Amino acid sequence: MKNSPSSNNPKTAPESGNAEIDSLIRLLDDRDAFVRERVQARLIELGGEALPFLEEARSVENLALRAEIAQVLKRIEPRLIEQEFEALAQIPVSEDLDLERGVCLIMRYGHPDADPVQVEEILDNLAADLAPRIRVQARASELVRALTDFLFHEKGFHGNKTDYFNPSNSYFDTVLSERTGIPITLSVLCILIGQRLDLPISGVGLPGHFVVRCDTDKDPVFFDPFNDGRIVTPAGCEEMVKGFGIQFEKNFLLPVTNREILIRMLHNLIMIYNRTNDTDKAEQLTEYSRILMQRK
Repeated sequence: MKNSPSSNNPKTAPESGNAEIDSLIRLLDDRDAFVRERVQARLIELGGEALPFLEEARSVENLALRAEIAQVLKRIEPRLIEQEFEALAQIPVSEDLDLERGVCLIMRYGHPDADPVQVEEILDNLAADLAPRIRVQARASELVRALTDFLFHEKGFHGNKTDYFNPSNSYFDTVLSERTGIPITLSVLCILIGQRLDLPISGVGLPGHFVVRCDTDKDPVFFDPFNDGRIVTPAGCEEMVKGFGIQFEKNFLLPVTNREILIRMLHNLIMIYNRTNDTDKAEQLTEYSRILMQRK
């Protein structure tokens, strides 16, 4: 069993109890660039095994070593998330994958310090506050009204129309803390709360926009979380699609899978980072999308 990382000398890397990791961390600021590159590659390969020891060592006084540790940490986390996406994608196509888990993986990529447990707690609390307002055997229109009044009027969630292309709109910790987002993340908010209350709501991926549908009645009720949860008729959905210059098809109104929601969230971020020439982030997110699409 490995010992916990500890340090008596803040100027050097702490002793982890793992001889290989200790040696690798000490060599991170070696004068030889080739050695540094090989050491970084090995630590990245070790991934999660090396992570706690690198975290402990990042407070050393040696600024050069601290900078190298930061670079390795920056490269390890995306790889760990990639592995988790691969595990998530293994769920059979006949079953839908865990939307909340996928949303939190995307969040961890953009905001590594964000806490998925805190996200879960906030969603649990919102659902608990909403629960007494949900009437048993309520019609779809009543459920939608209760949900949208609660989230978009009482709690103040709203579409970010002034800074639409800010990538933070796609990271769920910011959506919850700032109470703002883009169509798909606000729709995901509704879906995740709905799941906690067994509400029959699902996402609808219109070309150019994203809405939610509620299916307790013969005819579903559609609503638009980005625009304060207003009810949208099927004809209104058709009009939105045609407004983007796209020929409307009835299957646009069908529910999308959680896998499709996550892929669309990733593609939104890829588009944003390509617009800002942040190619490293765009490429990493493209890899996450590729993993999910392989089993689509």
